[in-house]
Amino acid sequence: MKLFDNFEAVKFTEENLIFVTKGRYIYYIYDPKYKNWKKYKNSGYDCITVNNYQDVSKEEIMNALGGILPQKETDFTRRCDPSELYIIKMLDLLKEDYPDYMSNDLIYYASQKFLDESDIRHRSYYELRKLFDNADSIHEDNENVINQIQKLSFDIIGRDIFKREIGIVDGHDSSSYFWIMPVRVIDYADSNGLDSVAKMKSSEISIEEDDVAQYLTPFLYKYYDDELEANKKRVKYWNPKDKDGNIIYTKGFEWYLTHNFYTHQSIMNMLADIRDTIEALSSGRENEFTAKLRKKRGTETYKLLYSKNMTQEQIDEYNANIPKEDDTPVDLIIDFYRRFIYRMEYMLRVGSEKGYNLISFMGP
Repeated sequence: MKLFDNFEAVKFTEENLIFVTKGRYIYYIYDPKYKNWKKYKNSGYDCITVNNYQDVSKEEIMNALGGILPQKETDFTRRCDPSELYIIKMLDLLKEDYPDYMSNDLIYYASQKFLDESDIRHRSYYELRKLFDNADSIHEDNENVINQIQKLSFDIIGRDIFKREIGIVDGHDSSSYFWIMPVRVIDYADSNGLDSVAKMKSSEISIEEDDVAQYLTPFLYKYYDDELEANKKRVKYWNPKDKDGNIIYTKGFEWYLTHNFYTHQSIMNMLADIRDTIEALSSGRENEFTAKLRKKRGTETYKLLYSKNMTQEQIDEYNANIPKEDDTPVDLIIDFYRRFIYRMEYMLRVGSEKGYNLISFMGP
């Protein structure tokens, strides 16, 4: 049965189940015996040929949903256990149930941040619903709701997740982040190949590429060694061979999808420079990095090159008027460096213990 958008409902008669699909991919499952809806664990990845299955009748799908004909995806998600839901689905339900509050960008962001940082997300989701129910009953204003979300997050998570800081993510963030971890090259035929580098992912951290550009590139560029064997043997990610069939190797620090290798000694030297820079920033003295840190860097300018709705003149005008100096408060930079040093020293210790002799910085 065709539902809304590209959602359909079909019977899996052998198991007495109802599948709800989106574009032929299974998203939700209903068990008529136990009257139970579940979010399919591999939703969006397992595809079926819908035409090979028996159609579900209007009466059957309405009975499964307590008498309503589904008009939107939240009609299914709200009947699933929240522990099965992704954060975006939780937020969709909150937006639908508390539109006055969730239409506020700051409240939406606070709710998203709280759920994202929570270890037991479905418990935090229930607590948010209680908070919104109470706020709605007494017509709480937006500012007080934000304050309550911040207090709730501290009570449950145990730290201030909303304080301003330059972020370091533990683990792998697949968006516009640099991935940093201990590695070991096991095949120098191509030291950038997927099967050529052993990675200690348990110690990986991720840092947003604009933050790498602004706060780490002065150190990364100084200590990058193009003559290091691991760096010399990186086969170019795009167009790995020239017109004559010769292998092309990547030269220099590469920003995208390429390992930039550092020895443990070079990392220790880098951290020594960062410590000196912390002291320089604290005392107001200059060293070889302080002036570089004041210069505004990042990806904001060339991102505009992909804008389809701006003329070249508009792009040039924007680039000409962006800030030329970074105005990040010194205490935030120092705090970031201290946390970065802590994680890098940990990588060096555990990496050495497990036989990983290099540290890799790889861009998105």
